[in-house]
Amino acid sequence: MMLRLAAPYLALGVFWCLFHNAWLAILAYHAQILWWSRGARPRLARPRPTPTTLLILPSALAGPVLGVLLPHIARTDLAAWLDRYHLDGPALIAMTLYFGLVHPALEQIHWAPLRARTAVAHAAFAGYHALVLYSLLPVPWLAACLVVLWSASWCWKRMVCASGSLLPAIVSQAVADFGMVLVATLGFWE
Repeated sequence: MMLRLAAPYLALGVFWCLFHNAWLAILAYHAQILWWSRGARPRLARPRPTPTTLLILPSALAGPVLGVLLPHIARTDLAAWLDRYHLDGPALIAMTLYFGLVHPALEQIHWAPLRARTAVAHAAFAGYHALVLYSLLPVPWLAACLVVLWSASWCWKRMVCASGSLLPAIVSQAVADFGMVLVATLGFWE
């Protein structure tokens, strides 16, 4: 279980922090997810309707909130930051689609069983994002992001438990991720 919790840290530690390559980092992370989930059958059945499904709605605010805050809180120019991690031009457009459509499903398949086994998974999920955001955000905003990510992980666990399916959590994360990466993409082109 420890290696599964460490999967994003390993991918980001090597490919984000050392090589400054977002694509290699996410592909290495996703390769590990596929490795660890081989043979597993994720719960993708039609979810039972529950009030927790409404937790999808706050996810829609992630992009607009980021769009308002980022120009005021980023400690570096967004375009330069994206360029540093090889996310310019077509690579950024491809990442927008991949991160918004593929990443949420793989990430939920990876983290749902970990969250079910240990509460440490919430902190591990939130914490790995610090490797990405540390060079973009000042420490107080980085801490705020980690609290939001821990809360999102907790909400996704509740959604999966209540609905009996990963689908609400996948949709929630896809809405949030796509909104945020779309804001970054649009900010890059300004």
